[in-house]
Amino acid sequence: MRAIMGLIDLVLNLFSILLWIHVILSWVRPAANRWTVLLNSIVEPVLTPIRNFLRRYLPSQFQIFDWSPIVCWLLISLIRQLLSPLRYF
Repeated sequence: MRAIMGLIDLVLNLFSILLWIHVILSWVRPAANRWTVLLNSIVEPVLTPIRNFLRRYLPSQFQIFDWSPIVCWLLISLIRQLLSPLRYF
């Protein structure tokens, strides 16, 4: 069980790091290359449903900012909190 929890934690950490890189690159807007395409193919399938949900339910004055990475980090934190009791089994 600890090996599975370690693997889940590793995946969440790597995804969190990739999300940070994605956010920083969204400010810089580099030319598309194989690394940015790969990064987008990993991060966007997670961010797109969150973004669509927020567009549907957030008031329009809050939609000038992309909240999806922040919500994604909160969800990662929630997943970690929910899974933390399982680490001791």
